[in-house]
Amino acid sequence: MTYMNAHALFVGANVSASYHQAILLPDDKAEALRSDDKQLRAAMRSAAELVVKQGNVMAFASDAFRDQKQTAPSLELKFLLQGGMAYKTAVHPAFLPPQQCDRDTGVYVKTSYLDHDSPGIASEKYFALAERAIKPLCDLHGWKIVKKATCVRVELSPELHIDYPLYAIPDEEFIALAMAFADTTGIALNSAMDDMSNYFKRFPHLRIPTDRVMLAHRELGWIHSDPRALHDWFEDHFSRFSGLRRQCRYLKGWRDFTFDTGGPTSILLMVCAANAYRSGMVDAKDNRDDEAFLSIAKALPEMLRGDVLNPVLEERSVLNAWDDVERRRIISEIEQLEQHVDTALNGHFHSSITVERLRNALGGRVPNRPDLVKAHMSVPGEVSAPVKIAPVSALPQVRRTVSG
Repeated sequence: MTYMNAHALFVGANVSASYHQAILLPDDKAEALRSDDKQLRAAMRSAAELVVKQGNVMAFASDAFRDQKQTAPSLELKFLLQGGMAYKTAVHPAFLPPQQCDRDTGVYVKTSYLDHDSPGIASEKYFALAERAIKPLCDLHGWKIVKKATCVRVELSPELHIDYPLYAIPDEEFIALAMAFADTTGIALNSAMDDMSNYFKRFPHLRIPTDRVMLAHRELGWIHSDPRALHDWFEDHFSRFSGLRRQCRYLKGWRDFTFDTGGPTSILLMVCAANAYRSGMVDAKDNRDDEAFLSIAKALPEMLRGDVLNPVLEERSVLNAWDDVERRRIISEIEQLEQHVDTALNGHFHSSITVERLRNALGGRVPNRPDLVKAHMSVPGEVSAPVKIAPVSALPQVRRTVSG
């Protein structure tokens, strides 16, 4: 037990604002992203349908497919929300811009495969199809298309963007999934595509095999990548540890406050938080968000000194593959976080000091409400002694930083 209880600052009392409320993505920004995403999806879907109607699908086939097949591959687009909004861990960035609110929508082409891991559609032509489809809409609204290695990014404004990673799924696997889906739910798969995240959560056996899902890469062609596998891994941990989802939001809020750009990725922070719960570093039975956050902050430096692996990939995939300079820089920032949170909750019985040090670590979105902080005048295992309070100026000051 810590000296001070700042749980209400993190998650809120019944009638007070909280850090958690302050970092949640506002409804207006979420709705703007959803509405624009709907338009962009429709443009891509219509473009693919027009290619099929005009009989031009073979123009998008890979060279190997054209050499071996006489008939054109399939070309049918499906869409699936992924990333922070799908995990329900999206947060409002601390500094807009340069940081941005984002939405991730996976674009899945149901297509013929030449062999086990060779989609009939050429990856570079898939990118071109998506970009040509949305260009008129982007020109109309003044949106900017940005070509990322594994996605098409649409910058809607200095504060908003949507990423479209492009996937391929085998048409025969999709047909099998559609039959299994109809048998399980009594609903046609096509009519349920916009709500697939909920259906996949309810019926986890309804899956296209992970090794049959391919991601388009601008330099590497097609690579194995199934975002649903990681989504399932997180959802399993969220269901086991009730406070984990909030802790992921807190870590992302800290990251955005500390780093203008760059810093640890959201996936890395979320995997580390889940690992901390699973390994018992966090007391999942204790309903204290402040203590859980401190426990994770204490666990992070040692985790990040080693390799943190993607938990669902068979091949080794390191989530913190930094050079030595970047590793030291990020770990140093996390050690400062740990020190500020630890000294906010321990070593004194002054609620104003708790608030000041948490605001120093996490920013002004932590409520300036000392009245929400409680003191435990008797801490188990501690010997009563005069408490020496280190001034805030004696602690490392958290400053916004940038990559490189």
